[in-house]
Amino acid sequence: MLNIGNLTASQFIQRNMSEQIKEITESTERLSSGKRINNASDDPSSIGPISRLNAQILTLGEAISNGANGKILAQTADDGLKTINNLLSRIRELAVQGSSSTLTTADRNTLQVEIDAYLSEIDDLTKLINFNAIKLLDGSTEKVNFLVGENKDDNISISLTKSDSTALGLSGSSGVKEFTSGRVTSFNYSSNLAASDIKINGQNALAATLTSNLTSGNNTAAALVTAINANSNTHGATATGFNKLTSAAKSSLSMSNTFTINTNVISVQTSLENLVTEINQEAGGVTATLNSDNTITLSNTTGNDIVIGGNAPTDAGFTAGTYLGYIKLANVDGTFVKIEAMTKANGYASNSGNIDDLARFGFNEVDSSTVIRSDLVSNNALTASHDIKINDVNIGVSDSATAAAKVIAINAVSSSTNVTASGSNLVTLDLNFSEASAAASNISINGNAINFSSVTNEAETITAINNASIGDIIASANSDGEVQLASASGADILIAHGGTAGVFFDGHTDATGATISVGSSIRFKGQILLTHTAGDVVKISGDDVGELGFQAQASSSSSTPGSIISVSSSSNASSALTTIDTAIDTIANTRAKFGASENAIDHRLNYLLNFKNNSTLRLSKIEDADFALETARLTKAQIMSKAASSMLAQANSSGEVFLRLIN
Repeated sequence: MLNIGNLTASQFIQRNMSEQIKEITESTERLSSGKRINNASDDPSSIGPISRLNAQILTLGEAISNGANGKILAQTADDGLKTINNLLSRIRELAVQGSSSTLTTADRNTLQVEIDAYLSEIDDLTKLINFNAIKLLDGSTEKVNFLVGENKDDNISISLTKSDSTALGLSGSSGVKEFTSGRVTSFNYSSNLAASDIKINGQNALAATLTSNLTSGNNTAAALVTAINANSNTHGATATGFNKLTSAAKSSLSMSNTFTINTNVISVQTSLENLVTEINQEAGGVTATLNSDNTITLSNTTGNDIVIGGNAPTDAGFTAGTYLGYIKLANVDGTFVKIEAMTKANGYASNSGNIDDLARFGFNEVDSSTVIRSDLVSNNALTASHDIKINDVNIGVSDSATAAAKVIAINAVSSSTNVTASGSNLVTLDLNFSEASAAASNISINGNAINFSSVTNEAETITAINNASIGDIIASANSDGEVQLASASGADILIAHGGTAGVFFDGHTDATGATISVGSSIRFKGQILLTHTAGDVVKISGDDVGELGFQAQASSSSSTPGSIISVSSSSNASSALTTIDTAIDTIANTRAKFGASENAIDHRLNYLLNFKNNSTLRLSKIEDADFALETARLTKAQIMSKAASSMLAQANSSGEVFLRLIN
């Protein structure tokens, strides 16, 4: 049947042509973009993986960039440390040169100038070396983090270490070479203090035996200064005296009567300002200063006593009494002062001196590296009511009265004080071996009864004590062959006699070298050693420092940075080598840490590069067009399109048949 109502052939061909045109369009898009999926409609199920993979690949690229920055930072710091190491090597070379005893003073001064210049350059370098404005070696930043991965926990941390001359132990404060005693103690030296009982820098502190009556009112500090300086040519230190006394604060002054300062009458005044003026005019030997907190400080530069008396000193904030002075001690050559008692514990042949002798001068035992040793600690535990400060930081309570417990209390605030404490205790025994069998098990140490019945010599005694396992108390023989008991923590050592006191243990010497008589129960207290982490002299203050066995003391001059490496003598130069070697080791360890960080980043980067390549390959398999397939499809679609176009023309020409029929 032939009709014209519905040209089905033409419509069929048009539909197929449309399909081929769509096929050509899609293939053209894919070939031109290189992507199989250009629109969400191309493959809806693949849009999610593509989005995630794209974000992952971009993230990995930035993580790789972060890692590269981390490597650059580590390399920058390492380059700076390499330069510092070179400077330290030169400083060590100069110290070795200074160890020669043939150098003149001028030679040593020249060496010191060069050393100080290099230390200054080390400090300048630590302030200069930075990465993106982050200082790497000055201690202002402890750690930097780099996110080297796609997740929030993929951080690589690089620790930064302060590496200036102070941190390396090569510089400190000028004040550390000069420190101040606590108030000296009133004492009558008619019982004689031998010239050798106190040692300064290993030499006798005094030129002659001290026999003066230096009780209150006899200007004790000034007299001790004179005695010390009489032997300065030998021990190399110079003492100076001073005194100071600060009143209680007064919000307003209301004086009911006069009072005296050094027997000089101070008249009634109506204001603190007028009172200070009156004191400075009338009181000889002192200078008055009004402080910002409304206290008044009286001071002198001689060390002479300050005597407060009269009718109403409390109205002005003062308490009647005689206030002894202080002593400031410094080495002539600027090195650290070493002051100690002449005891066996300090390496001397006898216990001629005692730490109590030193305490009367107002000093603690301080070695040449500023480590401070206390007297024996008190029998009291530290409480919240005790006024004890180290570097102006309050010390808290202790669990017991032992030196070991007080050490723990001090170390609890070490981060604030920069001071660490350690304990020690030492008891030397005077033994009579003929009485050992009689002693049997009657003697106990810290509650542990020990059977000495078969002991015949020092070695057997030591074995018997150590076999008892008494805490950290260890028995050993000293250089004189005597048996001694030592506690490295500073624990108390309690020796009790269940039988007759004095059998076998005929006597004891405590940690200070003092001879202690035997008794039914004798408790030996320990000592405390304080060390400043930067080598500074430790400030000890407060009304109750005696609970720690210390005298009050402090650096007496303001701290200013400066070299503590001295080549002023061959011995000082030789001693400096150890400090310099420690600094070189510190730099080497820090460089090793940076090197390890670089290697860690390299390993992470290798993984991330592989991971990124794999992610890119995975994305390519999902998203990229198959050029061979798309080219074939395009060619086919083009051929089919042309064929359909030709067929459509033929289908459209069928209308001519109808026209012929009509005609």
